[in-house]
Amino acid sequence: MSTPSQSRLDKTTLGLFGIIVGMATLTCWDQWNIWSTKDDYSFGYLVPFFSAYVLYDRWDELYAYLTGQKTIVGNPTPRWVLGLVNFIALFSIITFVGGGAIRAIYGTGVGPTIAISFGLVGTVLSFGFISAQGPEGTAPSNAVRWSIVGLLLFPACVWIISGPFLYLVDNRIKGELLTNVTEFVSGILRLSGETIKVNGNTIEFANKDAVGIADACSGIRSLSACVFVGAFLGAIFIEGGFPGSLVRRIFLIIISGAVAIMVNIFRNTYLAFYALEHRSASLDRDFWGVEMGAKDFSFLGTVHDFAGNFSMVIAFVLLLACVPLINWIGRSGKPAK
Repeated sequence: MSTPSQSRLDKTTLGLFGIIVGMATLTCWDQWNIWSTKDDYSFGYLVPFFSAYVLYDRWDELYAYLTGQKTIVGNPTPRWVLGLVNFIALFSIITFVGGGAIRAIYGTGVGPTIAISFGLVGTVLSFGFISAQGPEGTAPSNAVRWSIVGLLLFPACVWIISGPFLYLVDNRIKGELLTNVTEFVSGILRLSGETIKVNGNTIEFANKDAVGIADACSGIRSLSACVFVGAFLGAIFIEGGFPGSLVRRIFLIIISGAVAIMVNIFRNTYLAFYALEHRSASLDRDFWGVEMGAKDFSFLGTVHDFAGNFSMVIAFVLLLACVPLINWIGRSGKPAK
């Protein structure tokens, strides 16, 4: 439902928006250290641009809610909820400032990054909730406030994937992923009739050659990148209203993680069989056996690198294919128009 109202953001909302821009800039500065030193998080350089793009894509609707030009008829927000959100906003700012101060004094670390990132998320979502406007200066409905929060979820929460994800998820599951990948690959080799011996994360062949499942093969790079891409695709292409669209976007993120793990297992299996046939040293050459740096070295890169890059392309294609399927599931059962 649309009704005429003010056409410009009020000074308070503009001030809050300025604070958010400053906080996002500081968050980018903090996470830059992770993006520039961790190969698994090089996708982080895209986060500010993707976040800005999604905000730009949703700006017309967001602007209409923030100025009262568009509204949703419904009950007003209970006073205790508004009080709670104001407390969350204050707590988030304090958390952010504390994290920023620690970062400036002691340098990078898990504490400052988590505090800065979650402080930004809490501030953005609570400021959006508080800044909603009703038509002609009236109080906005509860539905309008939550609609704004829904529009801001990706631009705010994506900063968790590019920073705290390293400390909250990566460091905790990388070892487990590495072990599971080794077990899956060795199991497939045994099913194919090969005689192998597993020593830690190294698979030894009957011909005395061996191939190691290194940390880079754990799949954490593809996992973090696929979760990021899945979140972005969900924000842009998943259709429907709240809460159905939110459920489907979460489902797409879960699928993204599963796709990353499965593709990584297939990649490592392929490399193991390639090493079995051509010996493990061949993985660091191109497909024609040329050493890296040699004159005729292929533009495709080493066998190992090509397999990694190709698997990422396959993963992204699979995620793109999942989008229309998830949208179709969301529409199933509804009468055709």
